[in-house]
Amino acid sequence: MGKITTLDELREEIRTLEHQNYVNEQHMRMRVSQIAERFKPSNILKNLWAHFFGGPADVKTSLFKMAAGIATSVIVKKFFRKGKTLN
Repeated sequence: MGKITTLDELREEIRTLEHQNYVNEQHMRMRVSQIAERFKPSNILKNLWAHFFGGPADVKTSLFKMAAGIATSVIVKKFFRKGKTLN
């Protein structure tokens, strides 16, 4: 930004500053959106899981879900088997 001597230069500088302001606002909105996404409870849990157990959180989450499914299946099968033997 140099010395402004004419009305046209002033208008051009105003347009430039307004554009910079718009770009800065968009950047800030994007950052706020990213921060809000990072602080969602599900993302916090994924990040904690990845921090304590290493590796990508998505892979660990998938493995955890698979293990929980297997464990649930085993428990349900044992429960129904006991129910059959009691009758």
